[in-house]
Amino acid sequence: MYIYMLGWHWKHPASFSIERPDGHFGTQIILVQSKARICMGENEYKVDKNTVFIVKSCMPHCLYGDGEEYCDDWIRFSIEPEDNEFIDSLEFEFNTPIKLEDDSVSKLIAACEEIFNAELPDSKTTLHHLLTAILLHINSHCKNKNSSVHTPYDNAIEKIRREIYADPAREWNIPDIAERLNLSVSHFQRLYKQRYGIPCTKDIWTSRMEYARNLLLTTDLSANEIADMCGYKDYAYFSRQFVKYACVSPSKYRKDNRE
Repeated sequence: MYIYMLGWHWKHPASFSIERPDGHFGTQIILVQSKARICMGENEYKVDKNTVFIVKSCMPHCLYGDGEEYCDDWIRFSIEPEDNEFIDSLEFEFNTPIKLEDDSVSKLIAACEEIFNAELPDSKTTLHHLLTAILLHINSHCKNKNSSVHTPYDNAIEKIRREIYADPAREWNIPDIAERLNLSVSHFQRLYKQRYGIPCTKDIWTSRMEYARNLLLTTDLSANEIADMCGYKDYAYFSRQFVKYACVSPSKYRKDNRE
């Protein structure tokens, strides 16, 4: 996991509002430190101080003040392929409010900001460990809550998701997946979104975009070759999809981010 932007105790007037209809590239932690109104996709939540959201990449969301000065802590980070097993092991739901019982997460974000801005040796490794601690602490607040919502299909759906991320170029078909689990399409889609906070179709798209991003950064393959390896025969269409994901073209993303 790699942190590339963050902020601690960012404050705005009570009239604060920001709308992101296309979301943000990268996974986000948004820790609200005031009363606020938060929209995640089609769902709206009124929340109190010390409520956190783990927001999927490109998830549409809006943030509004709610009668008092708005304040939040936040981190934007990338999930690398080697992090998927750890992320899958966590029990929180993405894009939903999680009420925290103490200010430990805020303190950890403050420590991340200090290290991030100091540019210390091995800061990337230190930030990775701090981010892991943050996610584990958030997860500890969800274990009891989520223990009652497990279903008999959890292991099968988790296996499906691992397969999707292991073979993103495959022509995944939702009716075929549902039939494989002996579920109706609507029931499968509901269970998948309930477990991962994102529709299966969008998760398939995300798996392809993350695979493309990784290939752009770690190989010398042409963008056309990468498009084909991600299941896109039409490069122009692949490029448009990648722009939606990363906000820049594949070639510009490689140029701007490759070490």
